[in-house]
Amino acid sequence: MATIHLIDTHKGLLNPAIMPIIMCRQAIIRILGTIVVLMLSGHAAARVPPAAESLLRTAVPVSKTVPATRGTAPLHSVVGVAPGQAGYVHYFLLRMPDDSVEVQVGIELEDQRIAWSFPELGVVISPFISGDTLEVGNNSYDVWHLYGLRPFPDKAAMARLRKTLPARVNSWVKAGIPYCLDDSPQGKCMSCIGLVLRALFPGSRGYPDMPRDFWRTSPGNRYTPNDLLLYLTGMLDLTDRNMRLQRLSRLALPADLRDDLETLIHTIGTGESKPAVATGKRPGMPRQRL
Repeated sequence: MATIHLIDTHKGLLNPAIMPIIMCRQAIIRILGTIVVLMLSGHAAARVPPAAESLLRTAVPVSKTVPATRGTAPLHSVVGVAPGQAGYVHYFLLRMPDDSVEVQVGIELEDQRIAWSFPELGVVISPFISGDTLEVGNNSYDVWHLYGLRPFPDKAAMARLRKTLPARVNSWVKAGIPYCLDDSPQGKCMSCIGLVLRALFPGSRGYPDMPRDFWRTSPGNRYTPNDLLLYLTGMLDLTDRNMRLQRLSRLALPADLRDDLETLIHTIGTGESKPAVATGKRPGMPRQRL
């Protein structure tokens, strides 16, 4: 047993008025240990006051979601037709009857057929063709498929396209719209790019209502399949060649598509850049030729 004498904390001396406590050494040791723990925990708590804890919590950075643009969104490319790809834009290579080579674009339908405006045939719906020869009258056209692209990154836009596409294509087919290269607002014919742009960006009086972020046209103020390719792949959203090449290096693409894009990126002039205007459709703007 041991005796504990309580000290008067004000005078630092034994106070005879306070009766000493007698208990075993083990109990004394346990009590003293508990007191030390309580003192240490109170000291630690004092080092981080509530105000400091609140400050630490507010100092943690909060991540903000940046809206995706074509220049940052993933790109969906394919090497053929398949279920679930209705609305995809497909690129073909044609060997013409005079042995010249041209790019032909069309749009995939729900049953994997292709809607396009084909030389001599006009607006038609045909089976998917690749590596075959298409006989039209007395002429032969060799057709090779290159690649296909999903035209809109967001699901809502793709759903709208798939819902409205069949009716519009069928109306053009029934009207017997002929093929032509000089596709203008006043014309009654469609080029291959004219059909695809009408399908993607339907506007008033049967002419496409082009979005503002599709700012580039080729010489002659005309839209071409190459202009469309730069737009669909997000390259027109980027401000310079290095940014476009960096995006190209990050994308998983078919070899033909990668080669074509690299060539096109180097053809964009250093003075060409995206206009500083809000995105959206541009009704009332001068119409470029298709």
